Amino acid sequence: DYHLFIDQVAQGNAKVRIYGMLSAADPHLETMLQRGYISDDKDLLSIRSVKIYGDGALGSRGAALLKPYSDDPHNSGLLVTQPKKLRQLYQQILAHEFQINIHAIGDRANRLALDEFEFAFQTQPYSKKLRHRVEHAQVINVNDIPRFKQLGILPSMQPTHATSDKNMAEDRVGKDRLRGAYAWQSFVQQGSKVVAGSDFPVELANPFYGLHAAVTRQDRNNQPEGGWLEHEALDIQQAFKAFTIDAANGAHQEKVLGGLEPGKWADFILVDRDIFEINPKDLWKTEVLETWVAGKRLF
Repeated sequence: DYHLFIDQVAQGNAKVRIYGMLSAADPHLETMLQRGYISDDKDLLSIRSVKIYGDGALGSRGAALLKPYSDDPHNSGLLVTQPKKLRQLYQQILAHEFQINIHAIGDRANRLALDEFEFAFQTQPYSKKLRHRVEHAQVINVNDIPRFKQLGILPSMQPTHATSDKNMAEDRVGKDRLRGAYAWQSFVQQGSKVVAGSDFPVELANPFYGLHAAVTRQDRNNQPEGGWLEHEALDIQQAFKAFTIDAANGAHQEKVLGGLEPGKWADFILVDRDIFEINPKDLWKTEVLETWVAGKRLF
């Protein structure tokens, strides 16, 4: 994929913008890191980050927890990357000044990710500016949420996870641990930039499904009534910001993407309704009429 993307851009065949992440598990990681950042003058391809795999998923009870699962008392999940290897990866990646984006779903995996960032910044303080991200940041010990802000770590979160997980999350971790789960509003209130996305193909890619979940905390059948853990819902302006300019910021691209301003690429869509005025329960029904990239209509 690495060479395919580079070749497609070089040949003028790229139709969408790609912010690619190298895999920390790739046997050629060091070679790609030594090559440095990959970019082009049209901002179609940017490779300057590495995806590390911290733990498994909540539904399969693979997310790494500080205490055992509430519905499986002999299981605390699993770490896909062990702590010693994780520290080595951080040092290797940061030595080349690449952004670290680490998959962490359970509270143990999130704490470990933050601990390793804190340790790394002590010896490589320059690397703190690279806007490192925790991908998913789903179930977090409430004491660790402020550490994201203190360390400058971005929570990269997918709102549809909350509405997909709502029927099993409390069974897995119990009510108390849900205080730090899918905590979008808590992050926003402390000044963290939430980098919103879809997690396709695990979830559907449609961003209006994500906006709907972020604002209503409901599925597309309007359940549960009033929203699940509704105090963590975002308003439409906050959610839109997370999916646009803050997402661009999480990719070091806020100067060229994420808004309609002079100096930025004219990437935009035309939709069939005003998402800021409609009933939030209808956000997911929004349809795209036209898609423009760099001032050219592609759809």
